[in-house]
Amino acid sequence: MNRKIVLFLLLIGSMATATAQRISLKTNALYWMAESPNLGVEFRMNRHVTLNVEGIVSRLGISDIHVKGEAFTPELRYWLSARPQAGHFIGLMGVATHYNLRHQDCRHNGDALGGGLTYGYSFVLSRHWSLEGSVGVGLLHRHEKHYEEGLGADEPNRANCSKWSAAPLRAGVSFVYILK
Repeated sequence: MNRKIVLFLLLIGSMATATAQRISLKTNALYWMAESPNLGVEFRMNRHVTLNVEGIVSRLGISDIHVKGEAFTPELRYWLSARPQAGHFIGLMGVATHYNLRHQDCRHNGDALGGGLTYGYSFVLSRHWSLEGSVGVGLLHRHEKHYEEGLGADEPNRANCSKWSAAPLRAGVSFVYILK
């Protein structure tokens, strides 16, 4: 799965850099506060449309909650202002993630795929810097092994829980650096 994600990113990056007039790097401060390093790249496709691609790695451990996971979130954004990557935007995003979550003795180990809508606003700070706020909600399909560790139960051989649910998909306060 990781190879497919890397190949997809390279393909999107090579296509977008051929036509993009503006490329920016970004990182979400809220994810860093949750001990989840992340990096994003946004490519301007035309005056109103950009492609935003982000990768996130999580190794959170607080009290009796432990999370390990990776996520990939592509997003197509439509900017409402006449100036791209500034002002209001709405987006259509996807998410693909692999996770291993332990809360007390309950373990969730699996994959999730989903998509939804986002809204955000980018505050221009200078020629190269912006501050961006965004939120997103949508549907998420989880396919996981769910089991209790403390009861002597072994990990199931295959997924025993598969369902769709409404979920928050994005919450962000991102620092953006515009390369060109």
